[in-house]
Amino acid sequence: MLSTKPKAVGKTIYECVLVVMTAVYLFPFYIMVTQSLKSPQESMYNPLGLPQALQTDNFTKVWKLMRFGEAFSNSFWLTLVSVVGIALVSGICSFAIARRASKGYVILYYIFVCGLLIPFYMTLSPLIKLMKDLQLINSLMGLALAYIGRGIPFAVFLYVGFIRAIPKEIMESAVIDGCSPNRLYWSIVFPMVRNITSTLIILNALWVWNDFLFPLLTLQNVAQRTIPLAQYMFYGQYNTEWNLAFASYLLSILPLVLIYFFMQRQIIEGISTGGVKS
Repeated sequence: MLSTKPKAVGKTIYECVLVVMTAVYLFPFYIMVTQSLKSPQESMYNPLGLPQALQTDNFTKVWKLMRFGEAFSNSFWLTLVSVVGIALVSGICSFAIARRASKGYVILYYIFVCGLLIPFYMTLSPLIKLMKDLQLINSLMGLALAYIGRGIPFAVFLYVGFIRAIPKEIMESAVIDGCSPNRLYWSIVFPMVRNITSTLIILNALWVWNDFLFPLLTLQNVAQRTIPLAQYMFYGQYNTEWNLAFASYLLSILPLVLIYFFMQRQIIEGISTGGVKS
């Protein structure tokens, strides 16, 4: 009996810590939901309390002011093109680097790795200048190309490690059977690195979807605003409409929440197994 008491006490303490941590993580969501349903005056003078009257018309106002449908479409296509481009270009490039041990390919690999060492803000000004010279400013496709270029180094670094871990005998047998390099990659190698591919898709999708600075510097046209840019309109130098700002946050995360609920098994598998080589 005495030996079980410390275990029970330890389990109770552990559960209490988990409850406190859960409450800490959920508190920002509570603030977001309650603030989005308040009037401007109530959101200012009673930020932590429950709304006295539900202001559901905040969402209607936000939808119209943000032009939410247009902003969502821009964010969706920008994220889709960027993520698919990073996966395709990085995967094919990594396959060529991993298969060949020549000095040129080794140097190319280290050039990609050096891209991880350079801080993004150091390359920001030259990149904006380059995009301006190439007339890619105010272009969602130009922004997608910039994201692809920025995301390739990390993706190549991961892909090369995973492809090199694939037994050479598998690829050599496929080549002996007459498999072309193109078919070798898509039929054999690509399915074997699907775990790291799903991980990269998740990480890059969250990065592109939530990015604010890069679209702010490259998209001045209102019709091309992404969701983070559209949300910025609720902040001013002298006044901030917190109830509308939080309503916009809630609308913005709903697509990601729905995607997670429908694809949570694939997302969890991709993140949990992405760090384990096939």
